Amino acid sequence: MKSKIFAFLLFVLSVLTFSAHAQQLKVATGSPKGTYSIMFKELNSKCSTEITLLETPTNGSNDNIDLLVGNQVNAAFTQTDVLYFRARTEDLGNVKTLIALHPEEVHIIAMSKPLVEGGTLGFGAKTITFNTINDLSGRPVGAAGGSYTTAQVVRLQSEIPFNVVQFDSNDIMMKALESGAIRAAIMVGGAPMPAVSALTSAYKLLSIPEAIQKKLQGVYRPARVSYSKMNAAGVSTVATDALFVTREYKTPKMVDSLGRFRKCALEKVEELKETTGTHPKWQAVDTNNKGKWSYYSLP
Repeated sequence: MKSKIFAFLLFVLSVLTFSAHAQQLKVATGSPKGTYSIMFKELNSKCSTEITLLETPTNGSNDNIDLLVGNQVNAAFTQTDVLYFRARTEDLGNVKTLIALHPEEVHIIAMSKPLVEGGTLGFGAKTITFNTINDLSGRPVGAAGGSYTTAQVVRLQSEIPFNVVQFDSNDIMMKALESGAIRAAIMVGGAPMPAVSALTSAYKLLSIPEAIQKKLQGVYRPARVSYSKMNAAGVSTVATDALFVTREYKTPKMVDSLGRFRKCALEKVEELKETTGTHPKWQAVDTNNKGKWSYYSLP
C-alpha cells in the first residue's frame, strides 16, 4: 500500500513539475472551422507534452501577423506571400518559419460565358473569352481577406496590370462577378476549397501559364487544381506555402521548447497522414520542405 501511495505521489509531483515548467505558446490560427484551426488542434493533440499550445481564433493571415509582431501571440499560421508582401513596408526579419505546412493553391475564377463588349445595336461587338491570367490585363479582379494580398503580389510579380478590387467577403465578391462588376475572382486555399467545389459549369478556372509561373517562383510554386463540377481538370496555377511561424526568441527555455515542438511535429506528420479523419491537407505536407521564408535555426 505504501509503495502505491509513494508511486502516486511521485506521479502527482511529476505532473505539477511539468505544469510549472511547461512553456506556453499562444498561436493565432483562423476561423474555428477553417483549415488552420483544424490542423492546429490535430497537431496539438500529438505534441501537447512538448509545449502547451493555446489557440487564438482570427480572420486569417494578416490578422495573425499583426498579432505576432504586436506581441499578442507567440506564433501564427500564415501564407508565405502575405509575409513577402508586408515585408515591402515592414521589418519582419524577426519572424521565422518553425514548420512549413501544405501548399495553398491560387484559384482564379471567371464566368464561362464569353464577354460581349462594345459595338452599336449589335454591330461591331467583340467577343472575349477568358482562359488564362494574361486575359485579365486591364480588367477588375476581386479578392477578399488574405486573398487580397495574394492578388496584389501576383499582380506585381507577374507584371499583368489587372485592377485589384477588395471585398468584405467571398459571397459579396461572387455576386460582383456574376453581375459583371469584376471579370475574375481570386480565392486562395488548400484545394479542394469548399467554396470553389460548390461552383458549377457556369464558372471556369483560369490557368497561369508556365512563363508567368516563372515570374512568380520567388514566392510561389507550380500547382494544378481540378474541380469536377466546373469541368476543370488539371488547371495550371501556383500555390503559396502555409507556414507555422514564430518570433526569434533568446531565452533558453523558449528556444528549447520550440525545438522540441518542431521535432515532435515533424515526427508526427506521417501519423497524422495515416490517421482516419484528420484534415486532408496533411497529405500535402513535406517534412523536407523548409518553405520560402526565413527558416528558424534551432539547436
